[in-house]
Order: sequence, then structure tokens, then C-alpha cells
Amino acid sequence: MRKVKGYMTLEASLIVPMAICVFVIIISFAYYLYGRCILSQDTYILAFRTSILDTKEYTKTDEKLGNKYFGSTKPVIKTEVNENEVIVRGYANVRTRAMGNFFLMPKTGWDYMAAGKAKDLSCIKHIRKIKRYKDIGEGFLE
Repeated sequence: MRKVKGYMTLEASLIVPMAICVFVIIISFAYYLYGRCILSQDTYILAFRTSILDTKEYTKTDEKLGNKYFGSTKPVIKTEVNENEVIVRGYANVRTRAMGNFFLMPKTGWDYMAAGKAKDLSCIKHIRKIKRYKDIGEGFLE
């Protein structure tokens, strides 16, 4: 039997808040990984669609991004079109302000960035060129 009473209360008051913080950090990190994966997929899809459409920017960006970024801010998308390459970059932030600066939680959150590249193959011009060569070839064979 112990001589001092209340030692369990003291231990619980120190360990339980730290355990809760660890769980919250793990959940926040899961939001970070989820958001980063979804953003990398979306940036590649937007780059691919932009390269196919022969335009400077895909116009349905908000429709593609949708509401799947829970735990994060909605990404900011920037498109850069070079001669034969489209680069789409997305920036977002995981909101971890729930616990403030308690234990290990940052006040500002975690920023993440993803980029997607696609080569502009000028598909329409390429298909027209192939079709024209086919028509010329058929003309020679007849």
C-alpha cells in the first residue's frame, strides 16, 4: 500500500494531455498526406487537360478541385505554359490551429505544394497530319 495518495491523478494530469496531442498530430499529419496526394493528382489532371485543349488554362478548375480537401484550405492553382510543356502548381495549407501552440502543434499549419507536368503534343494538329498522310497514301495506291 502506498503512503502518498493521489499519485495516479498527478500522472494522469501529465500524460493524458500529451497523449491527446500525439493523436491530434497524427490526425493532422494524415490530413497533410491526404491533401498532398489529392493535390498532386489534381495538378497532373489539370496539366493534362490543359495540354489537350490547346488553351493557356483549364477553365473548370473549381469543378475539378471540388470539396475533397477537408482539413485543408482550398488550393491555389497556378498554370504555366511553355512552348511544349504545361506545368500546373497547387499550394494549400493544413489547418492545425485547433490546439494553438500547445505541446508540439504549430500555430500556422503545414503548407504543401504539388506540381503536375504534361507535354503539349498538339494532338489535334498531329491527328490532322496523320490523316492527311493517310489520304495522300491512299491517293498513291489507287
